[in-house]
Amino acid sequence: MNNLRLGFTETTLLFFYYLDLQKICNSEYVNLQDSLINWLCTTSGFYDKNICGSYFDFDANKIKNSDVYNNYFNRLLNIVKNSNTKLELNFHGFHNSLIQYKEEFLNYIDYNKNNNQTNILQFMDNKNVLIINNLGSLMKMQYESGNITKIYQRYPISAKNIDFLEPGYTFFNNGHDSSILETAEKICDKIKIINFDCVIISAGAYSSLLFDYIVNELNKDVFVAGCDLPLYFGISTNRVKCFYSNQINEYFINVPDEMKPLGYEKVENGCYW
Repeated sequence: MNNLRLGFTETTLLFFYYLDLQKICNSEYVNLQDSLINWLCTTSGFYDKNICGSYFDFDANKIKNSDVYNNYFNRLLNIVKNSNTKLELNFHGFHNSLIQYKEEFLNYIDYNKNNNQTNILQFMDNKNVLIINNLGSLMKMQYESGNITKIYQRYPISAKNIDFLEPGYTFFNNGHDSSILETAEKICDKIKIINFDCVIISAGAYSSLLFDYIVNELNKDVFVAGCDLPLYFGISTNRVKCFYSNQINEYFINVPDEMKPLGYEKVENGCYW
């Protein structure tokens, strides 16, 4: 069974993209849309080198009219509309005048929220697992050391093997290629030569694109996790320390400084490391 999760920025911008397609004019969402586009391009890994900007200084209107942005959200809309999967959407708060359109959007994609998602540790059981996350090497280390089963004794998992792919960071509208779409294709080329039964992904704006490829082209099960993925592997990121301090024990490890990207403090105050 596949699990797809969209974060607050992706979910809300996808909703606004739908409103734009339907030519629904409502001034109540324009400012929030512009703000979230800046979040998308600054912190999520979404990038397009044809667009100027680096850190919350993007021209949102130009981005909304760009080929990369429209290609990305068109693909995202098709993914959530056509996927036979457990789907979790997370909306930012917005003006009450948009509530009726939210219901139309949810009906359009035939959305039924399922709160009984497979536990991520159970998802791994008895499988060759590929983790796509930039802390993947730490997650593999935590599993092989036995720390996961010491932390979560009620989930006695036994994965056949854990491999990882660390996709790299493309914050601040910066990447090695022309855009997120080209980089995603190159990541997919790496994925297809790895032997695995299922995949766990937590890779920002790349997650849905990789989900689509793995599910539909490789016919493998995928679990898209959010930013709490390190918690399940006993990794004490700043976010874990803030929200789950009561769960941290001697089997948790910190993210070493050498694994923190340049400028990481500027990405939501470094909460992911």
